[in-house]
Amino acid sequence: MLTVLHTLANSAGLFSKNQAAITNASANPAQKINKALQNLHVVRKIILTQNLPEDQEQAALTRLDQILDQISVNSLSVLTYTQIQDLAAALTVTTTSTTTTSKELTQILSTIRSSSSVITTTTTKTITKTINGTTVTTSEDDNVSVTSSEGPSSAVTVVDELDNLSLSIRSNIALGIQGDSKASALQLTSGNLAVEHVAYALSDLLFVYPSSASQHSYLGHGSEQWAKAGLSNATNSVLAPQVLQMSTRANAASAVLGAVSSAASAKATSAISTLASSAAIVNMVPNLYQIAQANRPVVFHVTAESVDSNLNVLRGDYSDVLVARETGILYLASNSVQEAYNVSVLAHAVAAGTNQSVIHVLDGVKTSQQVEAIKTVGDQALAAFVKQEQRNAVVAHDEESLVSAIEGIFDRASALLGHSYKAFEYTGPKDAETVVVVYGPAANVAHHLGDKVGVLNIRLYRPWSFSHFLKAIPTSTKNVIVVEPVSNTTAHGPIFLDVSASFNLWTGAHRPTVTDVKYGLHGASLTQGWIKALVHQVRATKGAKLDLASIVAEPELAQGDVNQVIFWETAASSAVSAHVAKHFQSALGQRTQHSSRVNSYRHSAVIETRVQYSKSNTVAFNESSLAGYATVQDVAVLAEYNVVASLKQGATLVLNAPWSVEELEAKTSAAFRFALGAKQIQVLLIDLNTVAKELGLLGAGKTLLAQIAFLKTHSSNLNDAAFGAIARQYETTNDKLFDGLISSLIERVDKEVIEVPQNPNWLAIELGEADQAALALPKHVTSTVRGIANAFDGSHATTAVEESSAPEEGEVALGKTSNWHKAAWQLMFSEAFDTRQVLSDGDHSYLVKITENRRLTPTTYDRNVFHLEFDTTNTGLKYDIGDALGIHGWNDTQEVLDFIEFYGEKPQTVVVVPRALAKNAPEGTIARHQTNSLLQILQQTLDLFGRPSKRFYADLIPYATNAAEKERLTHLISAEGAQEFKDRVEETLTHADILREFPSAHPSIPQLINMLPAIKPRHYSIASSQKAHPNSVHLLIVAVEWTAPSGKARFGQCTRYLTSLGVGDNVTVSIKPSVMTLPPSPHQPVIMAGLGTGMAPFRAFIQERAWQKAQGIDVGPMILYFGSRNRANEYLYGEELEAYHADGLLTHLRLAFSRDQKEKVYIQNKMNEDGTLLHKYLLDAELNGHFYLCGPTWPAGDVKDAIVQSFMDGEACAAIDANRIVNKLKEEERYVLEVY
Repeated sequence: MLTVLHTLANSAGLFSKNQAAITNASANPAQKINKALQNLHVVRKIILTQNLPEDQEQAALTRLDQILDQISVNSLSVLTYTQIQDLAAALTVTTTSTTTTSKELTQILSTIRSSSSVITTTTTKTITKTINGTTVTTSEDDNVSVTSSEGPSSAVTVVDELDNLSLSIRSNIALGIQGDSKASALQLTSGNLAVEHVAYALSDLLFVYPSSASQHSYLGHGSEQWAKAGLSNATNSVLAPQVLQMSTRANAASAVLGAVSSAASAKATSAISTLASSAAIVNMVPNLYQIAQANRPVVFHVTAESVDSNLNVLRGDYSDVLVARETGILYLASNSVQEAYNVSVLAHAVAAGTNQSVIHVLDGVKTSQQVEAIKTVGDQALAAFVKQEQRNAVVAHDEESLVSAIEGIFDRASALLGHSYKAFEYTGPKDAETVVVVYGPAANVAHHLGDKVGVLNIRLYRPWSFSHFLKAIPTSTKNVIVVEPVSNTTAHGPIFLDVSASFNLWTGAHRPTVTDVKYGLHGASLTQGWIKALVHQVRATKGAKLDLASIVAEPELAQGDVNQVIFWETAASSAVSAHVAKHFQSALGQRTQHSSRVNSYRHSAVIETRVQYSKSNTVAFNESSLAGYATVQDVAVLAEYNVVASLKQGATLVLNAPWSVEELEAKTSAAFRFALGAKQIQVLLIDLNTVAKELGLLGAGKTLLAQIAFLKTHSSNLNDAAFGAIARQYETTNDKLFDGLISSLIERVDKEVIEVPQNPNWLAIELGEADQAALALPKHVTSTVRGIANAFDGSHATTAVEESSAPEEGEVALGKTSNWHKAAWQLMFSEAFDTRQVLSDGDHSYLVKITENRRLTPTTYDRNVFHLEFDTTNTGLKYDIGDALGIHGWNDTQEVLDFIEFYGEKPQTVVVVPRALAKNAPEGTIARHQTNSLLQILQQTLDLFGRPSKRFYADLIPYATNAAEKERLTHLISAEGAQEFKDRVEETLTHADILREFPSAHPSIPQLINMLPAIKPRHYSIASSQKAHPNSVHLLIVAVEWTAPSGKARFGQCTRYLTSLGVGDNVTVSIKPSVMTLPPSPHQPVIMAGLGTGMAPFRAFIQERAWQKAQGIDVGPMILYFGSRNRANEYLYGEELEAYHADGLLTHLRLAFSRDQKEKVYIQNKMNEDGTLLHKYLLDAELNGHFYLCGPTWPAGDVKDAIVQSFMDGEACAAIDANRIVNKLKEEERYVLEVY
């Protein structure tokens, strides 16, 4: 029932905040569906309260799901209570099969249909057209909702009462799981929804931390909608589980910890789950330690995802999610949609059966969004299994016994899930000499890697059991290759360290060699052929000088029993592939997979969707295999991607374009036509946009037309069965007329399709250098932060994108230009216009005045280190020791004026920009607008002279009117232009530079404002104590200057701004908390290591302790290790430090001026001299000193080594034990680094 109710709730805007839209119940679809929901709840409640035998009750609920395909939403919404009672009674009549309809049920269904009337809706614009004598009314909206593979009707009926044909779209395509079904039938669902279904079914409280990389289809979105609809779960509770959306920020999971603590104190058995991204896990770590120690069954379902500096999504980087591996929480991993469902069940069972918290990790880039047909289990059976494990919970005393207990749960679950799992799962020959250890996405492609090569998949990563790992490895193993999903760093990966440590207990003849391969930055290359080539390279080089970027994937195994079609779609057409996937699944009974990559950086997002299908239930789908059919909805992608490269020899390519055969020759590149000829591609042309326009089809009608076009051009046996499936997607008052409509569209498509004959001249085309570059265009879309919804997600997806003068809910509105007198009116009549003059940087900013700007280094010295003081009197600014001050810098005035002149605009042009509402703004709050001159907004708000991302280049492409410039911009963001783009980054080219370089790409001012990022505040450690200086805040800053490879001088935006200011100038600032805080007791020793401007927070520390001492408080010892180049030029605050040292406050002053003597001397050298002192201050239980390092990153390792050495000498222990002590100090926040 979860899916049935969810589908109805998601349809036609049930959750709309537009109150005006629900004032007329008869005209509003949301009101109808809400009533239908209520009626379904009553039917279900009557069944559940009759105390029927379990099998009879389950059969009745299953029939309820099945008969919903035969009743319209309209009919459900107008049921009388008598009809509800009759329906419930008829459903409970015993038959020989749950699929058999009793006479009583047949009779009540007939009564319901005859007594309901068609209701006209007025909330959606309708389009009426006559097609071959048939009058059709269609809606502009075509929401693709979430439902089961046999889901109910769930959309709006749009009717013109004068017509004879009324259509209602059934959202029968998509996803979700029929939770009450006992049958293990294949059901089409995504990885996210598979996980969410289990979590929602088995939890009383869910915390959701939305992902920024999947903005419209994050893990937890479905649960939020189900909870809003009041859907109960497997516990049959009257109340729905509570679902709370949280923010990903520092100290995340505090609410989860609070819920765990409350449940523990109340001795409650509430089931708690968390749905989050790996970015949230990073912020949860401090609280995860406490949650793990609570020994409560909390389950964290986590999508592992990462983005680079250009917001490209990195598949295979689990670095973030693995940061919690030492917290004591268990780790389980799933690598496919089916596994996502199964392992979700195991995670809850393991948590309940061990009283331990569990993190279940799945690939958040592919698996979470991928759609597959999977086998599922009834919710009640899941709940019963978890409860049984909870009743038989075990207490393990070591890692080996705990892993054995967990594997026992795996074994008991195998009958339920139909699949067996182990902590370490080995596949391959028993006499393997090379074993590839995989974790994460690599597990899907690591197979058939060569002779005597086996694969070990890590299912249970924590706890790590040496004995279970070694038991899974063949004794013949000589080489182990650890392929782990972490970023490529110089340090060994965490999984490599675990594997290597395990072989300390190896009993074989020879200890295997272990090679570490970190593929976190190469996830896009992850295929079976790539892994196979990797193994060959490692074996050939024995792991030395391994270059992952140079690996060329080997040819992959042919998949004779798998077929594939590719859709190059836009946001407006993405529902078509979703319908097609459904057709393959339901009409042909084929096992189906639907997988998309989204590039949101284009002016109009491009989506590469692959639908694979097979009669085999065991064959592995391979995304890198070639397709026999592809369709391109927007031919502009032909200039950006090599769409032919993914096609088989003789495949079919359908182009949606208003072209003739001659125009195809004229409007496509020579390289494209050469590729068509080389592979003998059959090209078909059809102009669906013109056909839809002529017939008046929008939304649902356009999707119907596109489906028919696919079925008519795809060379498969799908046609007859699929046309029947299309018909079942619609409710109609006149089946005959609807069949006529389908026939009419089929006939029109047949007429419009143009078959392009094979042209032998294409193979004779001589390709120039530019044409060769065109052949090297990317074969696949590089996934970016997902700016659109998954095509299956009914709460967002739509098949019609219409331009509107007003922004829709959630849409970002552009800034716009205005006139000076309107701005003047707003100031002159501020009360009437509700005008407020505020800082443009937000409610948490302060305006302070410079009282001192003093250079500390000589003017003859090449580094400008300067000291700033600001007056904070009457500003309300408060700061703590260790906080950072954010400076909201401005761009250089003259450079901004020069750019405005180049752009052909005037500095005084008035610009109005909408300001985003606060997340906690009361409903009904009206968004405000910010008014500035063009000079102001480019000088003070927008990062005009910042470094452009690839997205900025991509956004410029549609505006380029010069063909050469358009081609150049396209090249720069392609894979072939990667090195040149990197060179541009090193040259530090700015947004302004790019706009000057490509003058034909000239967005309007409103468009440019929306494309440019905001200037981010630069944060500097505060170099003062507010107790010592109540009305002042101090900074220590070095001016950032460098020379680009071209020889051009470059300057840091913020430090250039600050050096130009004088006494009396105003500056906008904000406060950012830091980890650099003094110990809780003034008696505890403070050991400080600062390099250069890293001295700033320690000056504040010393001032704070000086103030405490002046108040009569006894303060503990303070050691300062200060390092710079030389005393004469960079002894920052030298006189102050000497005075504090002479006074005895600074008990030890250790100075390291690296260039003042022949031998270089650094702070770590000084620390090595003080080993005994460091050991005493840090490890003496009565002293409990704190250590701090602030400055550049490079000395951090040497500094740590100095402390480790002091512990080794003082404790007479090994290096590994000394390192553990340092780690313990980190956990206690007594070893604090702030490096940059």
